[in-house]
Amino acid sequence: MKKIILSTFLAVSCLFSSLSALTWSGIIDNNSKLSANNDFSQLGLKQSNGVYLSLASNLNEAGNLRFVAEGLYKYSLNCVFPAGSASFTNILDVDLLKFAGNWTIGDGLFALSLGRFQYSDFSGFVFSQVSDGAYLSYDTLKTKTAIYAGYTGLLNRLNVSMAENMYGPGDQLYALCPKYVPVAADFTYKALFGSNTLGFQALCFIPVTEENTMKFYGTLVANGYFGTLASYDVRVTLGTEKFESLMLDVKLDTNFFVNSNLVVLAGAEYASGNQGSIKPFLTLSTYTFGNSPIRNGAIVPKVGLVFAANKIYAGLTERVILSMPADQIAFNGLDTSVNVLYNLFSDVQLGLDIGAYICIESKDLSNYFATLKASLAF
Repeated sequence: MKKIILSTFLAVSCLFSSLSALTWSGIIDNNSKLSANNDFSQLGLKQSNGVYLSLASNLNEAGNLRFVAEGLYKYSLNCVFPAGSASFTNILDVDLLKFAGNWTIGDGLFALSLGRFQYSDFSGFVFSQVSDGAYLSYDTLKTKTAIYAGYTGLLNRLNVSMAENMYGPGDQLYALCPKYVPVAADFTYKALFGSNTLGFQALCFIPVTEENTMKFYGTLVANGYFGTLASYDVRVTLGTEKFESLMLDVKLDTNFFVNSNLVVLAGAEYASGNQGSIKPFLTLSTYTFGNSPIRNGAIVPKVGLVFAANKIYAGLTERVILSMPADQIAFNGLDTSVNVLYNLFSDVQLGLDIGAYICIESKDLSNYFATLKASLAF
């Protein structure tokens, strides 16, 4: 499989290498994460370095038909101390291979994307990842209509986080993801009461093998602004597995613009557990509430700050994890995340992520981490 994908990538690269509009770029990055358990008796080190090479080219003189591609190699080294255990994984992937075009038709813009590219559903977390497929949209001043269809079975699970991924001890370079055919259709009205948006999306995941199950989701989205002082975003997702059970997720986010550099965030999310006829909420892409291991059966209020000025970006998020696996609500713990990103030069970026999950229900689940990031563009 990896030979086929690499051959395709090289063939396409050679095909467009003679075009005058061809551009290329690259990134070398480093990601070093140090983690600790609740009493710091066990430390973990996850070290990764990667090389990313990108190509882009216009396919016609008008510039509205374009080809973009990105290939990568990276490794992941995982060590646990004082046990001394370690694993080393090589990863080779083509995480972008897309033909994209847009054409003015009537009063709107028709756009097409075909190949491998990032796709995110209306919920923002049920299916938010790289996928192979086709995306078509028609966008006017007041409305947008789109459809998407894809296939996940050719993706590299070593580089794509799906909830149903099964990792083998000897997996190297390229290993296939679970086989689903995602199909989505959505409609958005962008001029509700002036500047508000209302949208709906239907999303279905059709299993290719008996190992997986059919899942269907419907998401309603409403967002907009309160003048120049604040914005809101509400997303309600109702899902079902094999049309035998219901799942529910409700998410509210608000942003308060203090000034041009500072934003205050506040919000909450409910992901269903076993509440009568409602069952635990399942996603296709991996999703958790911050650093906690909880994926569903929870109510999670949060507050945060975002600061951006000149070359620096900094964010602080505090979550309160209220677990509700069934009908009882319990204070599970506190999740804290701090993110800092600094553009040292135009082509050099440094980052630091610090986090802690303090679990009240079970101290053994508490964890701490710090991640140092660096990237060089060329």
